[in-house]
Amino acid sequence: MATTTKKPITLTATFGLRSQHSMHDSKVDSTEWLPTVDEKKTFFSASETSMSPSQSTSGTVSRPLGTLENFFKRLADAGASANREHAAFFTVLQVHFPSQIAKADDYIARAWEVVGQRFPALRAEISLPDEAGPRKQFKVTVKPFNKSSFRGTFSVHPDCPNVDVLFAAPSPIRSTSTCYWLPGPGQIVLRTSHWRSDGFGQVLLTDVFMSTLADIVQRGVDAPLDESLTQQPLSSLITPALEELIPKYVKEPPSEATEAEILMGPYTDGGKSIAIPTKPGSDGAVASTCARAAIRMSAESSAELTRACRAQGVSVTSALNAAIIRATARYPQDAEADSYVIFAPVDLRGPLIAAGAQECLQPTGVYVSGLPLRIGGVVKHLENGESVPGKSFSALADELSAFYSQDLLKYKRPGDTSGKTVSLLQVAEPYLERMTELFDGFPAPGCPYPKTPVISSLGKIDGLIKREYTGSGETGASGLCVTDFWVGIENATPMITFHPWSWGDELTLSAAWNESFYSHEIAVDALEKIMKELGEGLKMGGVSYRVVTGEYSPSPTKPMFSKHEPRSQFQGEKGGRSLSCIRVK
Repeated sequence: MATTTKKPITLTATFGLRSQHSMHDSKVDSTEWLPTVDEKKTFFSASETSMSPSQSTSGTVSRPLGTLENFFKRLADAGASANREHAAFFTVLQVHFPSQIAKADDYIARAWEVVGQRFPALRAEISLPDEAGPRKQFKVTVKPFNKSSFRGTFSVHPDCPNVDVLFAAPSPIRSTSTCYWLPGPGQIVLRTSHWRSDGFGQVLLTDVFMSTLADIVQRGVDAPLDESLTQQPLSSLITPALEELIPKYVKEPPSEATEAEILMGPYTDGGKSIAIPTKPGSDGAVASTCARAAIRMSAESSAELTRACRAQGVSVTSALNAAIIRATARYPQDAEADSYVIFAPVDLRGPLIAAGAQECLQPTGVYVSGLPLRIGGVVKHLENGESVPGKSFSALADELSAFYSQDLLKYKRPGDTSGKTVSLLQVAEPYLERMTELFDGFPAPGCPYPKTPVISSLGKIDGLIKREYTGSGETGASGLCVTDFWVGIENATPMITFHPWSWGDELTLSAAWNESFYSHEIAVDALEKIMKELGEGLKMGGVSYRVVTGEYSPSPTKPMFSKHEPRSQFQGEKGGRSLSCIRVK
């Protein structure tokens, strides 16, 4: 039986964060598929002023907005004209409360209030720059906790059937993290801006929230809570920015600018990247609502996939990425496209924690990066105008495994035959400056190669999101169960982002996209093409899976997503009868 801990924020051992003391230590990824959670992580511009927080006489604390925070704020602002924010994470939990809980709203609201008071950065807001200041920088500001005000960030939606409907309608852009309760489908939704937290932080927030909620369910909505669930873990109200942490904990001097230039080479040197075509006439369209769909495999099929990956000596992430590349190459491509080029998401929390940065154990903060990944020769252009993959699955998977298995603290630069390595923490400062120049040259912020699909792996997250939360009291289990779990994003970029994760021994491959550029049919077609390439490439003879979409029913007995009958892509089955009243076990 899964249980919460007395101190749920102490996560180093439980979640297997990569550190320089472990076998998979600070790798880009590993064959053990450890957690690497984040979206489109890209450095932007370095701050030239002190990042140290300042406190006013009223108790308000502020500091300049960090470089990555500023970058993701710009992405979020790109959707402001549509009255929605386009750079955000959300987690969805389908929960089952014990029978004695007649009105769950009060318990959820109380848990959100406790978490918001314990982690002040959740209620941090961006304040306008001082016009009299020399640099006119935006600031992150946290005011003293106000219970009444923070309660406004929690809302109940009794007539809302699912999270897609919840976020479909334009609504005021929230300046803080938010919590939603959908009693019909039994879903709790936690949402936060990307400038406030990376994806791993969002998952940590979800676990902390559920631990707090379990304690409240167990003790009573008005009862005192365990101190470990109320004590603020940091002395500062604002989680420090990445550029503040690195010089504090990395004692080696920063690398030279030439190191960053070489590191950027694979991204800037070479031909165009392959892409999944967008909807006709969508070029230049204004971003609108975001949507999602997924492939989900049973525990048995997921275990079979893992065994097939091990037999070929590649990680699950590498195999999925190879399948994504080959599936993309089968779409019509620009005549100049010859490579697959992305910024591969990289989690820096692990190496920073290993260096002593306990700040990275908090559920807020943007501690991520992106490594340039270019694989050439991935497509062949036929005389009839069609495109086919230019590299075999095994060749791609091997190349990707070599890339993902590199140590972030001893990273071998692509194309460098000298054997010299570089620490991504040491090179961060000049890397920030180079990235600023690069991204300022593109019309779409954060999207140098539009339409190229990106993969961002969450890994195996059973240790982060539990099936049952018991609370910390001595009166027995709370009976609070999680029956389904989802991680989603909102963005404005014309690309499909794929997120694989394993929970309850079931593999999920999620696709997220903006509906101005892609349709549901395009996304599901891409998912099924990927599964076909995966099965063939791993010589599995067929992959059994079910399509998971946002077609909900308001019935409380429904699962989070409608399920279709398991099928093998090689059997040529399309669609599938909708199965109702199925719980994900």
